[in-house]
Amino acid sequence: GLESSCREGVSDPGEMGGAAARLKGSGVDEEQASHVQESTPSLLLEPRLLDLLPALLAALDARALAATLPCCRALRGVDAEGLWEQHCMERHWRLKTCGPGTGTTTWQALFAAFSKMTPEERWEAEWRGGGFGNIDPSDFFASSLEPRATRSREVRFAVGQVIVNRSGPYRGVIAGWDEVTKVPKEWPSLQQHRQPWLSKPHYSVLVEGNASTYIVDDNSELERIPAEVSNPEVGMLFSHFNGQVYVPRPSLRAKYPVDDALEPLLQRRFCNACGKEDAKLMCGRCRIVRYCSEDCRQQAWNVHARHCSPT
Repeated sequence: GLESSCREGVSDPGEMGGAAARLKGSGVDEEQASHVQESTPSLLLEPRLLDLLPALLAALDARALAATLPCCRALRGVDAEGLWEQHCMERHWRLKTCGPGTGTTTWQALFAAFSKMTPEERWEAEWRGGGFGNIDPSDFFASSLEPRATRSREVRFAVGQVIVNRSGPYRGVIAGWDEVTKVPKEWPSLQQHRQPWLSKPHYSVLVEGNASTYIVDDNSELERIPAEVSNPEVGMLFSHFNGQVYVPRPSLRAKYPVDDALEPLLQRRFCNACGKEDAKLMCGRCRIVRYCSEDCRQQAWNVHARHCSPT
C-alpha cells in the first residue's frame, strides 16, 4: 500500500498515514508502523524527499523501510533528479536515447516508465527513441568521419590503447569508438534481451592476427604489459608503437582529437617487464615505460629498444 501510494504521488498526509497504518499487517511490528505514521507528515513538507521514496521502496522491503525512515530527514536538500539519474544510469537507461521513446523528459519519469517495461519493450523504446534505425550505414562500426570533439565519461578506452578481452579471449588495439552502438538492426549480436547493449560505448578493435571486431567494454581491460599487435591494418592507422600505446596517424588523430591514450597508462606505474605495481625506475630516454628493478630494465631492454625514442 505504501509503495503504490508513493508511486502514484501523495499530496494528502492522511493518505500516507493510512498507508503506513496498513504496514501493521505486513510483517512490520506496531511500533515501527506507528513511527512511519508519525514521520510521514513532516516528510511531505519536503517534495524533493518524497520524489526519492520510490527509489527507496525499490530497494527496501517494508520492514527495512520502516527502520530507514528515521534517517530520511538527513536527505533534505539532496538533488533528487541527480539521484534518479544515478538509478537510471546504473541500469544503462539514458535519458538522451530512452526518453524520446517513452515521451519522458526527466530522469524520474524515465525510471518510472522503464521500471514497468519488459526487457523487450525497453529495447524497442530505446531503439526508437535513440534513432538507431536512422543511422547512416557509412557510420556503422565506428566508421564515421565526423570528429569526436567530446567524449563521454563512459568511454573507457582511447584510440591506440592495447586491450585484452577475457571472454574471447583475444587482444587487440583500439582503432575507434562510438558513444553508442552503430550497427544494422539485423546484426546477430543485437538481441532484444540485451537492452543495455544499445547505449553503451562501442569500440572498433584490430585483433591480433587478421581480424577486427566491434565490442562493448564488458570483459575488456588494458593490457597490463602492452605489446605490439600483429594485424595488417595496424600500419594503415598508426605510425608506430611507443612501448605503451600506438600513435595514431594524422587522419585518425583528427577523428579523435581529445583522446589521450598514454596518460592513463603512465598513471598505472606498472613495471614494463614483470607487471608489478608502483614501479619507480623510469626509462631515462623515452620517459614512458617504468621498471621495478634494474634487472627488469635489462631484461626488457631488447624489446623496448625497438620502440624507445627520446622525448
